[in-house]
Amino acid sequence: MGSPERLALARELHDGIAQDLVALGYSLDLLLSNESLDIPARAAIRQTRLQIDQMAERVRAEILQLRIGKQISLSELLKAIGAKYSDSYEVTVEVQEVYVEEEILPEITAVVAELLRNIAAHAGGTRILIQLYPLNNRIFLEICDDGIGGAKMKDGRWGIPGVVERVRAIGGEMVIEDRKDGEGTRITILI
Repeated sequence: MGSPERLALARELHDGIAQDLVALGYSLDLLLSNESLDIPARAAIRQTRLQIDQMAERVRAEILQLRIGKQISLSELLKAIGAKYSDSYEVTVEVQEVYVEEEILPEITAVVAELLRNIAAHAGGTRILIQLYPLNNRIFLEICDDGIGGAKMKDGRWGIPGVVERVRAIGGEMVIEDRKDGEGTRITILI
């Protein structure tokens, strides 16, 4: 556990900057729901929303590091993100040792966080599996759920398009598919 000063700073970050970023994000979501916006304005607002999400994920990672007092591994970050949904889902995180460049670590955690938010909001399942492992000098990330399936990009919804943009920005590619057994969704990301 961190020192009292580190814990106090973590609380201040959480109660201040982190909450402010969440509020800004919700405000931008309200703006995006305005159907009278033209395409360039909508794109600019969406880009700002993505930047706010990135900042929020970095602040959350810093809060976690302050609380535990050491550098956090990708496995620990993914488990912490998954733990947020453990009241409603059985979350399994399987991470093999992979080298992740420090500058893309916040992007990977932001991608996982957004995908889990979408699953929690729309899938209606009970189980989530997060797997990450090396594959031919790349990083393979897979997220599966046992929900209703049918995840796809939809007009007026920016969660999945935002994830696709993040993945492409770090040189990756993403595929969303209904699972073969007809239950749930499988999302694979290769970085």
